[in-house]
Amino acid sequence: MTIRRVSSQLMAALLTTGMLALPPVAHAELIGTQTIANQASGLHTGNVAHDRQVLSQFLARADVQQRLRQMGVSAGLTQQRVAALSDSEVASLASRIDSLPAAGTLGFQEMVIILLVAILVVVAV
Repeated sequence: MTIRRVSSQLMAALLTTGMLALPPVAHAELIGTQTIANQASGLHTGNVAHDRQVLSQFLARADVQQRLRQMGVSAGLTQQRVAALSDSEVASLASRIDSLPAAGTLGFQEMVIILLVAILVVVAV
């Protein structure tokens, strides 16, 4: 019975230490008047030319082209549809592309969480 109690106390201490070791992440920056005006009018904070460039670069990637071909969409048709999009639609798509997470990247916090879960599994078994 004492071994179980010691192991649960050790597990609680490890979890507490791990959670305290991870500092909260916060980002702050000044917001300009033009940014507020663009958001109020429903436009993206960047300019339309930049958003169209982000969208075309995304669609030019090999993996995206391959997926579009699998879906039966040609590159020419894709470019025509992108050209026909309104500025607000382009801004919306560009903001979605910018917010997508990069695959295969693990930060320090994710590694610590994975390590803690692995320790818990080993201790539990």
